Amino acid sequence: MTLLKRFYQYQEERFPIKILVFTTMAVVLSSAAILGFTVNIWQLLASFFACIFFLYHIRVIDESRDEQHDTKYHADRPVQRGLIRIRELFLIDIFALILFSAIMLSFGGVSLTYGLALLLFSFIAWKDFFLGERLKQRFLLYNSVNMFQMVLLQLFIYAVLTQDFYVDAVMWIHLLFVIFNTLILEFVRKIKTSDDESIGKDTYSWHLGYARSIYYFYGFTFLNLLTFIWMMYTLAPDVLPYVLIALGIQAVLTFATVWHLFLKKKTSEQFLLLATVVNYVGLNLLIYIYNA
Repeated sequence: MTLLKRFYQYQEERFPIKILVFTTMAVVLSSAAILGFTVNIWQLLASFFACIFFLYHIRVIDESRDEQHDTKYHADRPVQRGLIRIRELFLIDIFALILFSAIMLSFGGVSLTYGLALLLFSFIAWKDFFLGERLKQRFLLYNSVNMFQMVLLQLFIYAVLTQDFYVDAVMWIHLLFVIFNTLILEFVRKIKTSDDESIGKDTYSWHLGYARSIYYFYGFTFLNLLTFIWMMYTLAPDVLPYVLIALGIQAVLTFATVWHLFLKKKTSEQFLLLATVVNYVGLNLLIYIYNA
């Protein structure tokens, strides 16, 4: 099997591009929509592809950093079962980093600054912040520190779109909205029922308990909705139809959360994942459509 075919199978399992295309473009469009001025198509595409390339870079770093852990506790994953090697993923990553660097160099000193900060942080994260197991054993803190990459990535998007360090009030609200969106996706991926729980202690349900992790997840979705409403009413007062649509999306997400809380089956888990992605994409697109 060629590397291209093996990589296609790898990304289906570990880096689902068909989902990332929608989630990434949605957040780029909403980022552009709140600026109060029109950005060109090249800035949108540059932001989109830079995010995809950097997210892949993070994925490869995670594969390398967690290789021993995954070999011990997740033998069915692509690298562990021999589908693709870490070295091959890094070879593809070199190509991704070259393109990411070309983009950050093309949009001035601000994007270069944030781009270099991202690359430096990713290297430090690859080395577990030079703290090793001392930090990794604090699962919640460890994941929280790693999440800072998403904040820097969002600031990088603003830099490409504005070519400035300036972040106004609406952009700060939008940044908070993006953080809650990211937390939601992060949490929902790592909530497992007792039948599927990992003995590697690498899920929120292991550390918080199944029900409690569901409550945390839903709490973040509610904060995300409140931040969306806050942002929309900051942009303009006539946004009630968009808020009502957002409430409808939240109602579906509420049903999916309660269903999975009690059913604890693969079907309810998949429906919750789908509802979460729809929530992520839908709210971002509502911001874009309103300001288009």
